[in-house]
Amino acid sequence: MDTKYGIRHRFATLVLLGIVTSALSLVALVRILSITTAQRVEHAHVAVREELARLGSTSESAQAALSAQPAMAMIGMRGGYLTEGDRLAALPNSVRAALSDARIHAGPGRTVIREHSEGSTTLVLGLRSLGSGRSAWAGFWVQPPTYLRTWQIIVALLTIATAAFVATTIYGVLTFKSSTAAIHASLLALATDLRAPIPRPRIREIGEIADGIRRLAEDLARSREVEGRLGHELAQKERLAALGRVVAGVAHEVRNPLASIKLQLDLTAVNMRLPAAAQRAISSASAEISRLDRLVADLLVVAGRQPGTFRTVPLGELVRARVEALAPWSSAREVQICVRGDATAMLDPESMARALDNLLRNSVEASPPGKNVEVRVLERSEQVRVYVEDHGVGVSAERAHELFEPFFTTKPDGTGLGLAISRAIARAHGGEVTYSRHDEITRFELCLARRAVHPLQERSS
Repeated sequence: MDTKYGIRHRFATLVLLGIVTSALSLVALVRILSITTAQRVEHAHVAVREELARLGSTSESAQAALSAQPAMAMIGMRGGYLTEGDRLAALPNSVRAALSDARIHAGPGRTVIREHSEGSTTLVLGLRSLGSGRSAWAGFWVQPPTYLRTWQIIVALLTIATAAFVATTIYGVLTFKSSTAAIHASLLALATDLRAPIPRPRIREIGEIADGIRRLAEDLARSREVEGRLGHELAQKERLAALGRVVAGVAHEVRNPLASIKLQLDLTAVNMRLPAAAQRAISSASAEISRLDRLVADLLVVAGRQPGTFRTVPLGELVRARVEALAPWSSAREVQICVRGDATAMLDPESMARALDNLLRNSVEASPPGKNVEVRVLERSEQVRVYVEDHGVGVSAERAHELFEPFFTTKPDGTGLGLAISRAIARAHGGEVTYSRHDEITRFELCLARRAVHPLQERSS
């Protein structure tokens, strides 16, 4: 396969051949018209010489008789005899001028031929000295052929067409070259970035190729994004699966001893009369055991365990209850939590309360002192949304995708489980938790279906 020369070189060769052919045709046509005119003038020269020879062979008596009529007319020709003192008054100006010039250069026995042009007509005039102060002259007007005007128009049109062909060809070659160069540059860019812009060339066929490449690149980019997302989700599921196995083992080994310890402490507090300090210590230990039990339950939710029983709950009341529970802690940090709106949804209130606590705590901890945390509860047809907004710095865009990963945290003393637990609980309810940042405001959005689809939905409201 010949790859030495590209299509541009072949295209340029064809164009060059077309230009040369048009130019040669134009030159040939102009040359033919010029030769035709030159031949007519040459024939006029021959006719004038023959007429002068005829006039010169006439007898002197006949010449003397004809000298009185110097403007003798003939078919296509004028001629006659002149004497030395003849002023040529009866002849046209063009003839007089040509004869005056010829008489100056004519010697004895010498023939002088002159050409004089008037517009498109050429006068061929000859003068021959006959001696005794008498000269013979003959003039022939070479008229342009009747078809010359038509051919001149054809030549002019052919010239314009050739110029247009050359200009169009040059423009086409340059456009084709720039279009292919743009496509080539785009392909090189797509090798590293499938989102690289692909210009649409002005040539329609190449533009259609560019459109096809653009669609192909977009499809590949979407496929790569889907592949990356699926790979990320698969890796996350594998991590959660591993975490689930660990949590299941820890839950089995930890929850039973915790339940036994709590039971013993409760029995002790009920059956024995203890000092007030011991009662407070037992109560505090029992509360910590309950907290550890809830932590194990949260880990089980992250690992994939479904939440408890679903029932219809006023979500606005649940949010306000959690805000009131956190009020002393948030006031100590000089941050106020403001709640607006209301909605109802089918959910597990205990697990949803933990999800809301994590979101609220995260926003309060991120807020600078003196700033408020805004909570909005909205109901939209089949969905309810809870927006938690703060004025903290948020996380960098490069790490935003890690925000809901288990054990990811930017806090020195954080566990990295709060947001992961909130998302796991939301997803267990058929919803989602998302993060965004606009105009220096950090927003967490909890989205839930008003009627969650869950195998443990309430059996009776």
